[in-house]
Amino acid sequence: MKKICSVLLIFLTACNSVTTYDTEFKNPVFNQPLRPLSKTVGYAYLTPTSAEFRGVLDKNVTIYKGKCDLIENKQDRITLKCQGNWVDGTKHNSYLTYVIKEIPEFIPNCLRILEYDYSKPEDFPKNEMHSAKYCVTPPKKMLSESD
Repeated sequence: MKKICSVLLIFLTACNSVTTYDTEFKNPVFNQPLRPLSKTVGYAYLTPTSAEFRGVLDKNVTIYKGKCDLIENKQDRITLKCQGNWVDGTKHNSYLTYVIKEIPEFIPNCLRILEYDYSKPEDFPKNEMHSAKYCVTPPKKMLSESD
C-alpha cells in the first residue's frame, strides 16, 4: 500500500511540473479582429491555438486557416507557431509575431499592431517595412482625454 501511495504521489508531482501552454492572451487586445491598415492584407482573427486570415476584398471569405501553438505571450507581443493551408490548398507553416506599437496621431481610435511572418526564429525581420499593419480599438485607459 505504501508503494502504491508513493508511486501515486510521484506521478501527481510529475504532472504538476509539466509545462502548460497559455490558454488565453495576456493582453485581451489580441482577442479582437485585427483590421487592416492597408488594402494589401485582410482581417486577421487570432486565438492562442489558431490563426485565420480573411480576404482583402471580402472579410467573410477565409483565405488561410491554421492551427497554432502560442510560444510567446507578453503584454506587448505574441508569437504563434502555425501550420495551416491557404484557400488553394497550399501549406503554409510559419511563425507569426504580433507587436503592439502606438496610437497614431492621425487615427486616434486605432492601436497599431504589426504582424511579422517568418519561417524560422532566426529569420525574424528587423525592419517594420516587412510587416503587415493592423488596427484594433485601444483599451479605454490608453485613450487620451481629448479622444
